[in-house]
Amino acid sequence: MNIYCIIVTYNGLRWSDRCFNSLQSSSLPVTTIVIDNASTDGTPDYIEALFPNVDVIKSTENLGFAKANNIGIRKAYEAGADYVMLLNQDAWIEPKTIEELVKTFEENETVGIASPIHLNGSYSGLDFKFHNCMSGDFVSDLYMQRVKPYHESPFVNAAAWLMSRQCIETVGGFDTLLFRHYGEDVNYGQRLHYHQLRFVINTRCTICHDREDRKGKDPKFGDILAKEATLFRRMELGDINTTPSPSIARSITLLKRKKILKTLRGRFKAIPVINEEIRFLEKVEDSRTANMKRGLTWL
Repeated sequence: MNIYCIIVTYNGLRWSDRCFNSLQSSSLPVTTIVIDNASTDGTPDYIEALFPNVDVIKSTENLGFAKANNIGIRKAYEAGADYVMLLNQDAWIEPKTIEELVKTFEENETVGIASPIHLNGSYSGLDFKFHNCMSGDFVSDLYMQRVKPYHESPFVNAAAWLMSRQCIETVGGFDTLLFRHYGEDVNYGQRLHYHQLRFVINTRCTICHDREDRKGKDPKFGDILAKEATLFRRMELGDINTTPSPSIARSITLLKRKKILKTLRGRFKAIPVINEEIRFLEKVEDSRTANMKRGLTWL
């Protein structure tokens, strides 16, 4: 069995020992690929020195989450990977984690991505964002002490995903047209469901995601929206499980008519705004068209 782990790093030196030592202790052998997004704290050099079996790809610029992961996924796929594990730089696995995740695919049909329970870095509870992915049924089962080995979820954040080769061949990589740092895993989940594959959480295994010190300090969704003004619209309009009303093509046509009218009336200041909206919607349309196709999209 050929299993690869992809880790995107950016100034992640303080987590390197726990993250990479945990992979070396995996009960199933794992080939690890790092894509470093131009760290300035010595992360890639440290990994190369202490973990010589890790394949480190050094980018001269910050490629973002989506594009960097795509580089690793493509390399793993071309090397014949049966499974690809995406793991955050500030996370680590337990010895049996990957072995248990593989069983998820062997024991469940139509699973595209399997994820473990995400604990916090101090093993004192669930990761503070992971619990949002758990259904009411899981909470009920947990309270009643009858937790099932597998729970289906509409979405799990990409801190720890085990992706099957079938998933990669069907859904492809992350959308780099609409997404860079935020929203790409949400979009991937939408596409996973469109192509009739499932997210499954394996409750028999865990990872730790060490970010309690950032609780309340990470950018809030509102702050992200202020910085990435079109993020929500990209996630909403890019969802290929829904049909926007009016359609994207219809909206573009109406905007082009509006542009002509504004030009004829001499209201030229409005033209750049209209052009920007047209370009945005054209990107959305291209994204939706690409994501509806089965195959190695974006890789």
